[in-house]
Amino acid sequence: MLDHVRTHEQYLCFMLPRITKLFLEKPGQVLFYLDAALKAYLLNLDRGIEILQGCYSKDFGRPAVFDPVDMLRSLILMVSLKITCVSKWADDLTKSDVLAILCGFEPGKTPSAAAFYDFWNRLWLEDKRLRKKRKLRLRKKSKKPKNVQKGQKLPNRRPGVVDRLVRSFRKGRFFSTKRPERLLQELFTRVFVQGSRDRDIIPVSMILAGDGSPFESCSNPFGIPVCDCRNQGIYRCDCPRRYSDVYANWGYDSSRDVYFWGRNLYTFSCVNGESELPVFLRFGQGSRHDSVLFAFSVVEAWPLFSEAGLNVNVFIGDSAHDANALYALLDDYGSKPVIELKNKPSSLIPLNEQGIPLCPKGFLMQYWGFDEKKSRFKWRCPKVVGKKSNRNKIDCTTPCTNSSYGFSCYTKPEWDRRIFTDIPRGSALWKQLYKRRSVSERVNKRYNDFGLDTARVRENCYWYHLAHLAAMNVHLDAWVKQELKKAGVDKKELLLRFLGISMVTVCA
Repeated sequence: MLDHVRTHEQYLCFMLPRITKLFLEKPGQVLFYLDAALKAYLLNLDRGIEILQGCYSKDFGRPAVFDPVDMLRSLILMVSLKITCVSKWADDLTKSDVLAILCGFEPGKTPSAAAFYDFWNRLWLEDKRLRKKRKLRLRKKSKKPKNVQKGQKLPNRRPGVVDRLVRSFRKGRFFSTKRPERLLQELFTRVFVQGSRDRDIIPVSMILAGDGSPFESCSNPFGIPVCDCRNQGIYRCDCPRRYSDVYANWGYDSSRDVYFWGRNLYTFSCVNGESELPVFLRFGQGSRHDSVLFAFSVVEAWPLFSEAGLNVNVFIGDSAHDANALYALLDDYGSKPVIELKNKPSSLIPLNEQGIPLCPKGFLMQYWGFDEKKSRFKWRCPKVVGKKSNRNKIDCTTPCTNSSYGFSCYTKPEWDRRIFTDIPRGSALWKQLYKRRSVSERVNKRYNDFGLDTARVRENCYWYHLAHLAAMNVHLDAWVKQELKKAGVDKKELLLRFLGISMVTVCA
């Protein structure tokens, strides 16, 4: 049960006099956590109070000992200090009065590790019985994928899955309306994405870039055998095993050319704002293709942006997003695609005035139907197919190919959204926008600045929390940077302004 939630103004009334007193007595201890203190001052969580209150009962159960807003603030400051172990953080709070006060706790009355885990579980909308059942479930031994070309991403395990997904989405079928992470994503959007918009760091009409980033799991990739094959002298069996990280599997990191056991974090990043910031996060298995994660993310993220008063004008993606279905999905949401082609034509085919291709010998090709799946016209050699009377008129003694099928080629219709995009493909504006795609890679690397790459967690719940806490800190860094730019001072002097202490008092 939750009696009362403290607003940001009430938090400042609690924090500022205590930190000011500590600073005048022991300034070194406060300056050691200078970055955390600046973030705590600017971290206004009032927009998330309604969501946090919904995680607690209004009139049933024991009253909550700690304010959920203070719990969230504490976890954000934990990740800002590159600490991903909740047990270590709970121990640090008992030892440091500065950290306890910055989080909103009285020194000596700080939460335990169990209290933080309970708070995380309240924000995670998954049945505990289902989570336990999934942990005990056995599955076949995972094997590394084969036939992977260096520098290229893993192909989709199920060809045509993107087309089927988008077709279902367009019919109104959504498979992720009950996803357990939706409260966390909504909290991130309301407090931080909308907060950056209010500070004019993110524009109302956003240009987004999307990309996936691999994260290794600390679980055993070979699983825990539960059979008795070893007692029989069989040490390499394919019996079902139990895995501590049930969502992890083998993936391939094309940038480093290595296999990894873990999951893939897909992020939408805003590229046309004052700072480069993440605006939406979604995890998938390590082998999950970016195109599949993108399809789910669009359906989940665009409504959140609309509720926050934001819209997506342009989406920028690499060749992993090059699928006809994804262009149609973006068109449904009114976003313009800037996506690199997966398979570029090796040579250009000459056309006549009517748009009919010419064979290498200069004869008009024969029309051979329209492929609806790939949205293209097919043309074949006029010497091989067509009316016999027309074939006899063609004098070609040296065929273009030795195949009896003859030379063939394809052309695209003018209504094809993949080739004829709203922003003309290959134009100066298209190239200028596509250069901004590298922002998504830089944003993905920011997660490692907060220790996400070394986190020792296994459950999907904790991966989502740590990733969102890291993204929250990326926004807070942008807020602090903006305040420093406006004030024209360094971090120490900015903190003194927040505390109401003059430099004369400090020097004295």
